[in-house]
Amino acid sequence: MKKRMITTMFAAAMATSLMTGVTVFADGYNIGYSNMALKEDFFITVEAGISKACEEKGYTYNTAISDRDSTKMVQNIEALVTKGADIIIDFNVLPEAGAAEAEELKNEDIPMISIDCDYGEDAYFFGVNNEAAGTLLGQTMEPLADDKFGGDIDFVVALWDSQSGDAVKQRCSGAVDELQEHYGLSDDQIVWLDSLADDTKTQTMTKDWLDSHPDAEHVLFIGQNDDRGYAINQAAIAADRVANCLIGSHNADPSATENLQAAKDDPEGTAWACTISYNSQLYGQQVVDYATEILDGTTTEKSRNAEMTALTVDNIDDYLASLD
Repeated sequence: MKKRMITTMFAAAMATSLMTGVTVFADGYNIGYSNMALKEDFFITVEAGISKACEEKGYTYNTAISDRDSTKMVQNIEALVTKGADIIIDFNVLPEAGAAEAEELKNEDIPMISIDCDYGEDAYFFGVNNEAAGTLLGQTMEPLADDKFGGDIDFVVALWDSQSGDAVKQRCSGAVDELQEHYGLSDDQIVWLDSLADDTKTQTMTKDWLDSHPDAEHVLFIGQNDDRGYAINQAAIAADRVANCLIGSHNADPSATENLQAAKDDPEGTAWACTISYNSQLYGQQVVDYATEILDGTTTEKSRNAEMTALTVDNIDDYLASLD
């Protein structure tokens, strides 16, 4: 395989300084993992799974954190290639930068797998079927909304992150479309708020929206992930509007599963009622197996989807028990 050369000593030094992971030296493939961050539970679980899978297979493994900065992402991928990566796995959810990098890597005969974000025809994809995940969330919320609000809905409010692109937005839009059709809601009853990938802003804009709609008694909130779900719930609690809100989100992070467990004993203490698990504990093994098949030439499929499980108070204990 051809490898990209970093053309200046400055760029090489900078890229090397951004490397934050560990290397397992072995005789097998060299896996380069370009990661967004290790600040959220989902990303921590995925990285740990990839590292473990590479170690078990005897692969060389290098990783870098880009902080979702497209410039750092490019530099880090260059550094991973310089370290001999046979394949790049990227989890930065930056569609434009990712597509450009996938094209560059393809020209150098280095395949790229993007996680949870479509980087176009030059990359492979592993992760969630976003539209199906959104639809599942909406379907999961419907009986919960019927129980809490008698099926009488005033608004559906979706908190999404514009930086993630249109594909990831489908986690929200799939739920919105399902709920709008199911309850016969008008477009005026659908509200979109850009969370800007910031929990503090999410909580503030949610509380501001609730304060500006004091007569809204039956509101369904959709969070793009569980960090947004947590922030929305905190806003509902701060506004003393838990009784008026029902929240669904994605990822099944500990904050969400712990919330569901607590809701069994105190259902009126939270508005956060469900989350969609992508079984992140399986991501690492699945994506490394996929990378292996690509490098071995035993697969030509361009995408693979993660398994999904809808979680509520009714099945949270069984789900957590299955992880032990």
